[in-house]
Amino acid sequence: MASNRIEQLKSFLEDDPKDSFTRFALALEYQKLDDLEASIGLFNEIIADEPDYVGVYYHLGGIYEKLGDLEKAARIYTTGIDVAVKINDHHAGKELREALMEIE
Repeated sequence: MASNRIEQLKSFLEDDPKDSFTRFALALEYQKLDDLEASIGLFNEIIADEPDYVGVYYHLGGIYEKLGDLEKAARIYTTGIDVAVKINDHHAGKELREALMEIE
């Protein structure tokens, strides 16, 4: 089932390789399969192309937490908080602050 979703998302990216929503969905699918390297790569691509895509920071920080790199997770969460403030996304900011507080 997951491989079908991955293939479908990849086909969407063939039409629009820079579509952040599709890359985000694909990164989440890889994360579910524990292919963290692929997930990290996609999340970082989104950040490079569209740094205000605030949802990326929560999930990317969580991956680094899972990998035991709490310093990197904290940096990602902090950057995400700054983005959330910038774009006035109170919900995302709250989730990111809570994630950051859990690892401090």
